[in-house]
Amino acid sequence: MKKVIGIIGLAVLASCNNSGSKEHQKDELKEEKALSKEKESESSQGRISKEEAVKLAMKQFDAYLPKILKTYDGVIDLQDPHVGDFTGDGIEDVAIYWNIAPEGGNALIGQGLSLYKNDGHKVKVIAGYEPDYLFAFDTIKNGKIIVEKLEYAEDDGRCCPSIKTKHALTISGSKAY
Repeated sequence: MKKVIGIIGLAVLASCNNSGSKEHQKDELKEEKALSKEKESESSQGRISKEEAVKLAMKQFDAYLPKILKTYDGVIDLQDPHVGDFTGDGIEDVAIYWNIAPEGGNALIGQGLSLYKNDGHKVKVIAGYEPDYLFAFDTIKNGKIIVEKLEYAEDDGRCCPSIKTKHALTISGSKAY
C-alpha cells in the first residue's frame, strides 16, 4: 500500500512539475516573440521608408540629369520611379525609367534606367541601362528587373511597335544588360 501511495504521489508531483514546465515554456516563447518583435521594430526604425528612398533617388537623378540631357541634346520626357528588391538584400531598391525627347518634338531620342541600391539608410546609384533599342519598363519581380524589348512589325505605325519580348536585366559592375 505504501508503494502504491508513493507511486501515485510521484506521478502527481511529476505531472505538476510538467504542467509548470509547460507554462514556463509558454512564458519563454512569449518572451522570445516579444524580443524578436522589439528587435524587428528597432532595425526597421533606422531604415528609410520606400517613399523616402524614391525621394532620395529622384534627387540624385535630378542632379545628374543635365549630363544626360547634354548627351542627347534633348529634354526630359518621362521620369518614372519603380521600387522592388533587385539587389537581393530584402530591401526595396529604386529604378528610374526615363525618356528623352527633342525640344519641341515628340520623338524618343534616348531612354534608360538608372538603378539605385537602397541599403536602408541611403540610396546610391549602382548601374545604368541605356540599350540601343526601344524598350519599356515592365516590373521588378523575384529579384530581377524585367523590361520589354520593343520592335516594329512590317505594318506597325511609328507610334506603336507590336513585337514585345520580355528580358530580365543582369547587373554587372556599373552596367545593366
